[in-house]
Amino acid sequence: MVSSKVFVIFDVDGTINQTEVYAVKAYRKALEETGKTGFSDQELIERIGAPFEQDVRYFFGENEYWINGIKDSAKTFEGIHQMLEELKEKGYKLAVCSNASNWELDVILKKLEVKDYFDVIQGVTSKNNKKYSLEELLLREKPELAVMVGDRSYDNEAARYNQIPFVGCKYGYGKPEELRECQYTIETVLELPKIIDKIVSIRGGTA
Repeated sequence: MVSSKVFVIFDVDGTINQTEVYAVKAYRKALEETGKTGFSDQELIERIGAPFEQDVRYFFGENEYWINGIKDSAKTFEGIHQMLEELKEKGYKLAVCSNASNWELDVILKKLEVKDYFDVIQGVTSKNNKKYSLEELLLREKPELAVMVGDRSYDNEAARYNQIPFVGCKYGYGKPEELRECQYTIETVLELPKIIDKIVSIRGGTA
């Protein structure tokens, strides 16, 4: 059993949430309303997980297509519930740190039926940058050890800024080069508990 002060901190889009099942349609409808066309599905997928001020929602706000898409279609990647259950059984504290607002995170996590797994949910702060949101979480919770888990360079940068280990999720929406230099990566969600155990054994944090 590990210390209860070891935190595993998750990005949401592309890490827990299989966002593309509704995001591409939501982006396309919002863009078409203003006469913006010609974007490929891949171009829109690459927007998933971007910092708020860079995201297309900056131009359109929290549009109804996005929120309705979450409520109608959001789903996890395969194995998420099993992985979260295993981490909880091992005694890890679980947290979310996302570029989404707290209100949107509540909608997403309830729809995905994973909200109860998480001890801490940290949405984007007024600085609109994940590295500062993560910093706020760490200063508040004061874990003995924390590990950031995500699929994009933004997640890796946040972990590096806060000097904590990072696990890159290759199954997510990041381009291969975004995770190329990561020390720890996983191909599927079910690989994560073993990687977290390895990091804890190296860095400390056991009871």
